[in-house]
Amino acid sequence: MAAEKKHFVCVVCPIGCEIDVVYDGSEIISMEGNKCEKSEEFVRQELIGPMRILTTTVRIQGSRLPVIPVRTDKSVPKRLFPRMMKQLRRIKLQAPVNMLDVVARDVLHTGANIIATRTMLRE
Repeated sequence: MAAEKKHFVCVVCPIGCEIDVVYDGSEIISMEGNKCEKSEEFVRQELIGPMRILTTTVRIQGSRLPVIPVRTDKSVPKRLFPRMMKQLRRIKLQAPVNMLDVVARDVLHTGANIIATRTMLRE
C-alpha cells in the first residue's frame, strides 16, 4: 500500500496540535506538529480505530417533549454508531426520566451505557 499523508487536529487537550502524518496503512512513517505524547496516542487511535462519545435522542412518552437527549457514558468505536443508532431507535422511554439515568446497558457489548443527559418530568 502506498503511503498517504493525513492531517489531524488533536482534541485531547486545549492546545489543539495540528499534526501531519505519513501512514502506509500499517505503520506511521512520520509525524509532525505534535507537542506531547498524548497527541501521538490520539493520532494512533484515530488511525487504528476512532473512538467517540455517541450523542443522540430517544423517544419518550408522557413528557412535554417527544424526545430526550442521551449519550454514551464512555467512548465507543465510531464504526459501531450505525448499529447503535438502529438499536436506540427501538427504545421508547416513559417519563419521568432523570439526568444520568441509564437508558440502555452495555450497548453492543462495548461496556458503554446510554445515559439521559436531561431530566424529563411527567406532563
